[in-house]
This record gives sequence, structure tokens and C-alpha cells, in this order.
Amino acid sequence: MEATDLRPSKIIAVHLNYHSRNAERGKAPETPSYFLKAPSTLNHTGQDVLRTPGCQLLAMEAEVALIIGDDCRNAAIGDAWNYVGWVTAANDFGVYDLRYADPGSNVHSKSFDTFTPIGARLMKADDLDPAGFHLRGWINGKLVQDAAMSEDLVFSFPYLVADLSRVMTLNRGDIILTGTPRGSTVVEPGDFVEVEVSHSSGASSNRLGNKIVALPGDLAETGAQPRINQETLAAAYGSAVQSRRQ
Repeated sequence: MEATDLRPSKIIAVHLNYHSRNAERGKAPETPSYFLKAPSTLNHTGQDVLRTPGCQLLAMEAEVALIIGDDCRNAAIGDAWNYVGWVTAANDFGVYDLRYADPGSNVHSKSFDTFTPIGARLMKADDLDPAGFHLRGWINGKLVQDAAMSEDLVFSFPYLVADLSRVMTLNRGDIILTGTPRGSTVVEPGDFVEVEVSHSSGASSNRLGNKIVALPGDLAETGAQPRINQETLAAAYGSAVQSRRQ
């Protein structure tokens, strides 16, 4: 299967799932929590990510994406990895200007078209140890996110699949975005953002790469409008605020 063949019925994302990100946020959840992204956000390597009109705080989040290979319901943790067909890189983009409108569910901030690039290459999961993955993200060639699953991940990939399958049927092609580590930050028009997932076996997703393009004009007046304050800025820039402003 190629990334461009994906037609997920749902894209499910984990809020906080890395020790480094939890330290950055000052939160340590006892159990994972999730939000849904519209399947229409799906995007691919080499395609532009379109910043929402009127918004300034578009943030990148390098993530490991799990793609379900077989329909799954009530899977046990010990069996859950068997339902994962492929693993690849993803970038969970969102605009912090609209995060206040529905915190937690993230509908306004996370579900704009182009906000979920996936790829570039899908790795077959059946021969890969779920603890053996490594995630990296770059902005204009500068490494900004770097995390090993064996060291930084809070809830294992099989745990997430088992947990979610208690709540809903996971269908073939569904995508689970498994969280982002420390270093997520704001990107600007013209930036080129890359994500790669590699494995201790030598397998790799290759680099998922996307250019940031700002859509002109203002957001339609219906509903919530972009809003920025100091709290929003701190959350959007995270630990990279100093380096991105220099």
C-alpha cells in the first residue's frame, strides 16, 4: 500500500504521550486521551500545508502514525500489534489561534484541509518491534524534534490500539497519530518541514516533506475568530520559542 492509497474512516490523535512533551506542558496524564481529525485533512509528501486565513500560529508536530491493517474491536494488549498493518511518519498540524474555541476536541484548530501529511513510505508493521522506532522532525533542515520510543514514549503503541478498540471499531486504513515529543513549534510561510520515522531494524519511512503556504485574506466571519494572547504564544512555541525568534 502507498500513502496516497489511504482512505481512513477516521484519524485519531493522542493528546500527550511523550515524557518530554509532558514535562514541557506540565501535565502527566494517567491514561491516554484522544481527539479526532477529519479525514479530509489528509495530505502527502511534497504537497503544501495551507495555513488558515487570518491565523499566525501554525505549529508542526512530528508523529509516528499507525495504520490499521485489519478491523479491530476489543483487542487485548498482547494481540493489538497484530492489527497494525503499517507504520509511517505524520505531521499533526494545528493553528493555535483557534485552539481556545474547543480545547480538547481541537476541531477548529486541527481539522483544516492539508493539516495531516502522511508518508513518505509505509513500513509493514508485522516484522517490526513496536518499541524500536525513532522519530525526528526538521524545520528548514534544522533538527527540532528527536525521540526514541524505548525512552520517551508513555503509552506503548499496542496499548493505544487496545485502549481505542474498547471504545470503537478500528477499521482497515484508520490512522492513529501517537503523540509528539518536545520541540513542536510554530512554522512560517516558506518553511519546509520534514518528519522521518526510522526503526532499529534499519527500516525507514523516508522523509515526509511539506512546504508551508499562507492562504490570503481573512477567515469567514461565521463562528470563532483567531485570537492570540501570551498563554497562546507560550503553548504554540513551546521550548523552541527562543531559537525560532533568534
